[in-house]
Amino acid sequence: MQALAEQFLTEEEYWALEEISPIKHEYFDGRLYAMAGGSRQHALLAANTIIALGNQLRGKPCRAVGSDQRVKIEESGLNTYPDVVVYCADARFDPRHRDTLLDAVVILEVLSPSTENYDRTDKFDHYKRIGALRDYLLIEPRRLRVEHFHRAQNGDWIVRIADSMESALALDSIGGVLALRDVYDGVEFDTLPLRPPTPEE
Repeated sequence: MQALAEQFLTEEEYWALEEISPIKHEYFDGRLYAMAGGSRQHALLAANTIIALGNQLRGKPCRAVGSDQRVKIEESGLNTYPDVVVYCADARFDPRHRDTLLDAVVILEVLSPSTENYDRTDKFDHYKRIGALRDYLLIEPRRLRVEHFHRAQNGDWIVRIADSMESALALDSIGGVLALRDVYDGVEFDTLPLRPPTPEE
């Protein structure tokens, strides 16, 4: 992503700017990066996911929240806003800015053409440094597909793919299940599903 300016900002200066900024920014290595606005499809997928997880977590010690929740990766210094994040009762927040979450257990990103490569590579590398993180999910807006990366006990990341309305992904870290039927409720795809043409076509 392109930095907005070459001027170096401290983290405290960044937090102060975010308080008054009409748009959100990522912050890394002293520089700001504007976060692109999402499409209607993007917003619906994120909202569906928050509702699905939130309903399951009611009365439990964990909470699912949306992209207003800033997450900081302490080891790398990245400050960012995941589309959906789940944190639990023992989560830590930065003592200098209590709105900034340090411990995320589950992170979900809705993919978009402009950020898909970043979400799959560099951003995931940052997220892996969150010690509490157990599950990272990528939601496809153009077709029925969710990729679920789960951190095993030995630290390895195991990937699972769900691509049907009957599919559901177990999130043992929070005692929940994410059903694709809930994630894609009301979603209409702009393009045909990716499949080989039939002989008639």
